[in-house]
Amino acid sequence: MKALIFENKVVDVKENEFEVAPTMTWIDCDNTVQIGYGYDGSNFIPFENDEEAINEIKAKEEKALSGKQKLKDLGLDDDEIQALIGV
Repeated sequence: MKALIFENKVVDVKENEFEVAPTMTWIDCDNTVQIGYGYDGSNFIPFENDEEAINEIKAKEEKALSGKQKLKDLGLDDDEIQALIGV
């Protein structure tokens, strides 16, 4: 398995790696590693609190949706928004 690391957090886990942005890194892991785990450069760190990790992910999603709505309010259509932010 491979864990995709961004800002010291696991953001994806896949069987095979694929090309990603230079700010992200693939690290070998076992099948117990999950999205949301921390990574300290050599060890994976499980959630201290599942609810905390879920709330963090939800907050990021809400922020992205809020930004998308602001762009819609400016008159951009979905294709233009996707071209700008990829969401």
